[in-house]
Amino acid sequence: MNQHRQKQIYLFFGNQDLLVQENAEKCINDLLENRERDWCFERYDLFEMMKESGDEASRKIDEFLMNCETQPMFSDRKIIRLDHSEQLKKPNSKNSLSPHVRLFETLTRILADLPSYLFLVFTSPVMRDQEFSKPLFRVIQEKGQVQKYVAYDDHSPLSWLQQRVREKGMKLDRNALLTLIEIVGNDLNDLDQELEKLKTRFSEGQEIDEEKLKTSVRGHKHTSAFRMAEALALKQLPLALEILDQQLNEAPRDQVRLFSLVILQYRRLLNLHYLQQMRVPESDFPQKIKLPPFLTKQALKQANQYTCYELESIMLELSRLDLEVKFHGGLSRLMLENLFQKICLGFFRELKA
Repeated sequence: MNQHRQKQIYLFFGNQDLLVQENAEKCINDLLENRERDWCFERYDLFEMMKESGDEASRKIDEFLMNCETQPMFSDRKIIRLDHSEQLKKPNSKNSLSPHVRLFETLTRILADLPSYLFLVFTSPVMRDQEFSKPLFRVIQEKGQVQKYVAYDDHSPLSWLQQRVREKGMKLDRNALLTLIEIVGNDLNDLDQELEKLKTRFSEGQEIDEEKLKTSVRGHKHTSAFRMAEALALKQLPLALEILDQQLNEAPRDQVRLFSLVILQYRRLLNLHYLQQMRVPESDFPQKIKLPPFLTKQALKQANQYTCYELESIMLELSRLDLEVKFHGGLSRLMLENLFQKICLGFFRELKA
């Protein structure tokens, strides 16, 4: 808390959204102390603000800037949270009357000489320092505090998960936690939500081992569909067919969603092959294919089981089947089963270019 009192500017950013949100909120609460939140706290989304144009943009930006430069009436301090702060960059426009130019220049001036009553908390989902405006990022570093929460390729949130389990008073051993990460991925929001669901299913203090966890978590519709796509990508035909059968028995008209998930899976695997061919660094893969680093590492392992031509052939087959699956619902189960068999038995690997 003392650390927060010493600064007036804070930046919390990274792809670990839960940590960004929790620490930003903790910082705000520390700054508020016992003050009335409604009297001295406001929140703005710079993404929403910057996408506006014309009179609406001018109105919103003028309102925000006036708020920054106006001393609060019922408190000795004003705390403003600015989300998507990566959007705050110097516009190309040289028109000094442009609202976006005015926003950047005025905020730059405010940060250079911050009023004693004003505290700014910036947040952003970006992973790299370079995605921020250089002069603004430099000012925040020099005058404020920057906290970065980023998961990279080899990151596993096991330590965080173990601490979270203790905080919630739950009992999951190491193998159970590793299994949970394998199924759900390393997004802390998703993991935290799954822990909450498990907490409601099991009595307080009950031991949740790996088998109980598999039964509980994989029973969810979304997770089971994810496991189906993963098994198919790994060419585990019996498991992929078993989950497909379970999904279609529970929701007979769900064939389009399942087929779309297969398309998404193989598009990612093909994109990974293309990225490798272009010699893109593996550290950039998560951002390129829009997956958490932990899941990107799994997808890369799956992609390496295929040749690039094999994946291209699978994508051609998927595009051919697209309308048939959508408009011939009665035959969709048979179509999907046949597709799964052809993929897992290497039919597309044997095709000649």
